Amino acid sequence: MSSVEKRYLGVASATIATMRLAGQMMSMAIATLVLHAFLGENKIVQDNHVLFMTSMRIIYAIFAILCVMGVFASLARGKRESR
Repeated sequence: MSSVEKRYLGVASATIATMRLAGQMMSMAIATLVLHAFLGENKIVQDNHVLFMTSMRIIYAIFAILCVMGVFASLARGKRESR
């Protein structure tokens, strides 16, 4: 928020909120897709806990990779100028 002019604070805040919500929706979509790929229409019960744990490991790996990509994207933008 400190990188925009005061008159654009509302637009910057709305943009941040929209990107946060889009990220939340995408993460839920990815998690649901992976769970459905492994479990299908089955319920999560003790009998298929191995499939559930495998899907959780894959989901965590996907999100860890996305986080590392986000760190590198943040580092690539460079230092911002102080005002």
